[in-house]
Amino acid sequence: MNKLPEVPGLETARVLVVDDNRVNRHLLQALLERGGVTRIEMAEDGNDALARLDAFRPDLILLDLMMPNLDGFEMCRRLRALPAWKDLPVLVQSSLNRAEDRAKAFAAGATDYVTKPINAVELLARVRIHLQNRALLHDLQCFRERTESELSLARKMQERLMPSPERLAEVEAAAGVGIAAHFAPSSELGGDFWDLRHNAGERGQGQGQGRTMLYMVDFSGHGVGAALNTFRLHAICQQMDMSGLTPGALLSTVNRRLCALLPNGQFATMLAGVVEPAENRFVYASAGSTRPMVWAPGDAEPLLGDSAGLPLGLLASAEYEERSLPLPPGGRLFLYSDGAIEIPVGNDVLDEPGLAALVAERMDETDGDRFLDGLLDRLRAIGPIDDDLTALLLTRKG
Repeated sequence: MNKLPEVPGLETARVLVVDDNRVNRHLLQALLERGGVTRIEMAEDGNDALARLDAFRPDLILLDLMMPNLDGFEMCRRLRALPAWKDLPVLVQSSLNRAEDRAKAFAAGATDYVTKPINAVELLARVRIHLQNRALLHDLQCFRERTESELSLARKMQERLMPSPERLAEVEAAAGVGIAAHFAPSSELGGDFWDLRHNAGERGQGQGQGRTMLYMVDFSGHGVGAALNTFRLHAICQQMDMSGLTPGALLSTVNRRLCALLPNGQFATMLAGVVEPAENRFVYASAGSTRPMVWAPGDAEPLLGDSAGLPLGLLASAEYEERSLPLPPGGRLFLYSDGAIEIPVGNDVLDEPGLAALVAERMDETDGDRFLDGLLDRLRAIGPIDDDLTALLLTRKG
């Protein structure tokens, strides 16, 4: 017999031989052992084989078709009905050699088929191939489970970078602004990120006094690479004292630091703004972000701000113009990443005016979370959202 190449892990593989003929069982056992398989269990019919599955946990079944009590066809069907064994390779070895018999076996769930009398070289070659494929599939499944677990952990870490409901409640009580938020990456991880800072101001000031800085970022790309950049930015912002920074100065500072960190070709859009309660306005600066929208009670449609500005990470010397929008008591500010406006509509995309029209339909909704939920339902009804999507609704308390 020609020597076949070694298959890694073959000596640990388990093979269940199912045949009603004792001589055939021992012949197959001898062939398998000669080929390097030593962990072998034998069953006399289909019922016997099914009863041994959970205890023996085979990696391959060598199955005869014509057996008493429970034949190989029915055993295959019952095996495939068990979720734990739906992918187990089943190599049929049978004296039935008509095309109809092969088709019936494959329809019942067989993986492969060899006819008797057995050719030892062919049988061992097929056993080795199926065991190797089984081992590779197992490794792939383990890798996928580990990757999914790690991505799930990373996503939870990314979500914790953003303000918690408890923190938002504290800011609402201190600053008189309520914030409803939605964050959904296009894959397991995303490149969107937002945060806020509130400085209470001098002691003795009442609710709504002080300064609330809000910022939203959208890094280019998706997945792990974009998510790593959100961690970088979070670390940069955590180290910064924002109490004396204007929105334009904040963008300039962050931009200089990102230019030194981001690889060529990567960039981020960002909007940073301050709620100025004494002046009833939202002062902001944009680095290529989407256009902010504001409206006051009684307005028929939102007012769109200007969002011109060079994205972060492209030019270290970039400066950012500051603009303002009215935000009186009861007024609302809507910020969003570009996933909300890049939904295909015919030969074009939704864009800011289209989104503003959808916002206008829901401006009377007083509950912030219901406002976002309803708006997102409308967006999903228009078309697939293929990008990360962050949406914020800020409401100044009257």
